[in-house]
Formats: sequence, structure tokens, C-alpha cells
Amino acid sequence: MLLCIDIGNTNIFLGVYDKSDLLAEFRLESNLNQTADEYVLKLMDIFNFYKLDTKKISGVIIASVVPSLDSIFEKAIKKFFGITPLFVGPGVKSGIHIKTDNPKQLGADILVGVVAGYYRYGAPVIVIDMGTAITLFYVNSDKELVGGIISPGIRTSYSSLFSKTAKLEEARAVSPLNVIGKDTVTCIQSGMIFGTASMLDGLIRKMKVEIGEEAKVVLTGGEALMVKDYLEEEVIYDRHLLMEGLRIIYNKNK
Repeated sequence: MLLCIDIGNTNIFLGVYDKSDLLAEFRLESNLNQTADEYVLKLMDIFNFYKLDTKKISGVIIASVVPSLDSIFEKAIKKFFGITPLFVGPGVKSGIHIKTDNPKQLGADILVGVVAGYYRYGAPVIVIDMGTAITLFYVNSDKELVGGIISPGIRTSYSSLFSKTAKLEEARAVSPLNVIGKDTVTCIQSGMIFGTASMLDGLIRKMKVEIGEEAKVVLTGGEALMVKDYLEEEVIYDRHLLMEGLRIIYNKNK
């Protein structure tokens, strides 16, 4: 079995595969203050809860955008499973040619997402991942990752608004009944949900114009569910896209 780990700035997502079947998935908070031993205890609790046999884990792959957690997780994985994890980074085979100006700056999560987008849905494809940041990256028919767009995530941008505006009350990121809000909370919620959806629609259209041809659009990420039903552009929602990308990359590097 394979353990896939996606370490983000806010959350850590984990998935356990038996060949191509996702047996279980779970989420932890990204906590820079926790030690390797503390993460071992969390992994122990998770595997016990799901009744998963740790001895059947034969490989671990990690995509991380939090460098300070890399060594902590490497120690935790070695201690708990006796396995040295494979980190997505320079030198790892992905099957995608990175054609950005500075490939070393590309986030591991972005690469994992476009790998899954390409191998699951074909190309040209635009992959949108909505989390702490919203990323839109494009892969052409020659398996080339050409570039993309990075924008603040919904909660990321609005937490800044709340912290700098004393009279605005914090609102939950849920959909209001109307685009035109009737009070402060629904006005903010409209901006969060309908504003983000409109931004994505506009960026998708502009990307397609620049690409010069039609492209599939794949949507994933923790905040995607909030806006997917309000998009005018046609998208494919894939909740497990990054887990699938990690599985694909691991199999390419066995």
C-alpha cells in the first residue's frame, strides 16, 4: 500500500492507496510547533481508527510547500513505517516538461495537480487548486507546463480584510441567497463566493484566449466546493486530484 501526503500551509492531507484504490483519506492541521514524535502519535491514532495495517505500507510520497515541516515528516515516517519517503522536487520523474522561466520556484503541489490533470483528463488542460492560495496552471498538448496564475485563497484574502478593518465583522464563507447583500455579513459573503467565482470565470476565459484553443478545466482544493456551483465556465471537479497526482508520480519513480 502507498501513503500519499500533501503538506500545505494550512492543512496536511493524507491518503492511503491499495494499487489504484483510495482506501482512506484524512486531514491534519499544519503545525510548525509539533515534533516528529507528535506527528507519529497522530499517525498512530489515524491508522488505528481506520484499522489500517502499517506493515502493508510499502511506500510514502510527500508533496510539501512548507520546508520547515519536511525534515519533521521525514523523521516521523522513518520512525513509524521504517521507510524513507519520496519528496516531490527536482530530479523526480513526473512526465511533465516544466517550461516556466524558473522551474525551481514551482510549488510541489502545483506539479502534482497538473500531473494528475494531464494523465486523468488529457490536454490542453487548466488545473485550478483552491486552498490557502488559488492557483491556475496550464499544460499544453505537448505535456509542457507553460505557466499560470496565483491569487490569494478566499479565507486568506478575507482574513486580511477583517484584520485591517475594525468595523467589518467576520463572516463565515457560505453562500448568501442573493448576489446583492442586505447587511454587512451577506455583503461580505457575496464577495467571497460570487466574487471569487466571477474572478475564476474571467481568468479561465482570458487563459483560453491566450492559449488560442479550447482547454479542459479541472477544479480541486479545500475551498473549491464553495464556488464550483456558481461558475459559468464548465469545469471538472475532482476532490482527490492531488492524491491521484502523488500516486501517479510515485509509480513513475519506483
